[in-house]
Amino acid sequence: MSFSENLQTLRKARGISQEQLAERLDVSRQAVSKWETDGGYPEIEKIMSMCEIFGCTMDELMMGRVSVDKNDLRQKRERHYNRFSVMIATGVLLILLGVASYTVLPEYVSESAIALMTAFMFVLFGIAVFLFIVGGIEHSEYIKGAGSLPPLYSPEECERYNTRVFPLWIGGGVGAIFIGLICTIVSTIFQCENIGAALFLALLGAGCFMFVYGGIRRAKYDIKGFNKESRRSVLAEEEPADSDPPEVARFKARESLSRKICATVMLSCTAVYLLIGFVFNVWTSWAVFPLGGIACAIVNVILGTTK
Repeated sequence: MSFSENLQTLRKARGISQEQLAERLDVSRQAVSKWETDGGYPEIEKIMSMCEIFGCTMDELMMGRVSVDKNDLRQKRERHYNRFSVMIATGVLLILLGVASYTVLPEYVSESAIALMTAFMFVLFGIAVFLFIVGGIEHSEYIKGAGSLPPLYSPEECERYNTRVFPLWIGGGVGAIFIGLICTIVSTIFQCENIGAALFLALLGAGCFMFVYGGIRRAKYDIKGFNKESRRSVLAEEEPADSDPPEVARFKARESLSRKICATVMLSCTAVYLLIGFVFNVWTSWAVFPLGGIACAIVNVILGTTK
């Protein structure tokens, strides 16, 4: 095995992230990343420090063949994806439940009741945003720390989830949305459209929960795709260098442009939402945010940063 492979293996086996190793060696995380991707070699004193950290000899680190417990890596991945999928799916559900709770109010309620329900809706929005931020940060840190993973799941396990479990999540989500549409039609017949709309949004939230949860759990089995994402994440955070190959330099430039465009799009969505709310007193224009997300996805596809 090469030095880069040994370094990754020993670091993962001891549960040390690239940031933590960089701090202990007094170098940047980008330097550790380059070492692990055959982009260079550390100085001799750094190698000696790594031997002390990992409890190995210099020969083992530079030219030996070390192994890692795949069960440990698998357990860490299971714990992370269990938590990440619940946090993101719950955040999506809370947003739609918040809108549903506001929609269920009849037109003749008092202003105080409307204000109370509006406050409740924004509380749910706040919890959802908190879950998105924390989940996103944890997932980003996991990607950086995990690096390139060996195969952790057998082909049979992957096929079983993709052909048996995942279709159940998708089918359940579609079923929930279909029931919501039926509730909307029935509420129109009985002239209680606000209740029907609220039920539809609540069931839409349940359906989206199933879609997101099942999708993230499916991504857990895609080790090859995860390794590509991990490599892209490392490249995206590195500053362009004259020594970068042309393909890497172009990817870094596209990633930087994509981040700037997406940040501008989402800030514009926030400005539009607040403008409509304060000027026209309409706080149900939340659709601008998913539209902004779709626009960002289109930008990433066009620039090729999703490959």
